[in-house]
Amino acid sequence: MKTLWEEYLVHSELIGNSPAIYQIRRALTFIGKSDQNVLISGEPGTEKLLIAKLIIDASPRNKAPVFIGESAKLNVNFEQEIAATLLRDNRALPDAIAGTLVLQNLDYLDKRAQTRLTGLVQGGYLELEDVKAPIAVDLRILCTASNRLSELVESDAFDPELYLALSALMLKIPSLQERKQDILALFDYHVAHFCAQMERPTPPMPFEVFHQILKYHWPGNVKEMENVVRSLIANSREGELCVEALPFVEEYESFHRLELANLNTAVSRLEKEMIERALRRFAGNQSRAAQVLQLSEPNLRFKMKKLGILKEDFVMGNE
Repeated sequence: MKTLWEEYLVHSELIGNSPAIYQIRRALTFIGKSDQNVLISGEPGTEKLLIAKLIIDASPRNKAPVFIGESAKLNVNFEQEIAATLLRDNRALPDAIAGTLVLQNLDYLDKRAQTRLTGLVQGGYLELEDVKAPIAVDLRILCTASNRLSELVESDAFDPELYLALSALMLKIPSLQERKQDILALFDYHVAHFCAQMERPTPPMPFEVFHQILKYHWPGNVKEMENVVRSLIANSREGELCVEALPFVEEYESFHRLELANLNTAVSRLEKEMIERALRRFAGNQSRAAQVLQLSEPNLRFKMKKLGILKEDFVMGNE
């Protein structure tokens, strides 16, 4: 059975040795020992939830229950969702609740839910419908948010009082663009992890893949990298990493992937790739493929026979 964190995280350690990550590791030592509320901000996919776990692991509350909630769900029915989050393991109502609450995506909390959360944070108790006595609450709250939260406070879209209560300690997580030297270590980790998960041998890193992952800007950060590596392994032959399987590699770059070879061989490979791409695009329709390639249809059929390309391989339903 998966643990609570395994349901959310691919890995449980902070990977990388960049100055930005070194600084975060140093900060975690102090923040973990504190019992103050923490605001963890950063771009989407920057492992904010992992940082919350590391803070909890280093805190005096590391043996206490951990509750993980999503801010957007609190907008629908605050009382029902907060009760479901805090009382998930209790068959009977407790007299008190203690532990750590991790509240994700705080910047998605609407005004009404902000007011209710302020009451919970400042009052120290949870009031539920049809329950006469309030439940005492002793929670350290770790919130994750995007970098826009401070702008929401300035525009009065987010309650400044609640913001101050939840940001006694603040930690900003850098994007992958701000820690480029960690990209290769993260990529290697995820390749090994997903290969083990799919029961495949871990392949070597081809130069083409190495070049592409360092050149790419990773707008979705570490979470995007997880998805890319998972797809790369699934779409590559076992024991290989095929650069063509990287979702962000543009089609025109296939010209640069041609191996240094005899010119006639290189031309044949390029012809085959172009014809296969056209047939794939039009689901095996030779007439349309010939049109886009500016060939006569008989000439296309001749080249297909010469290069060993079968129309049936590109017809829908034969995959």
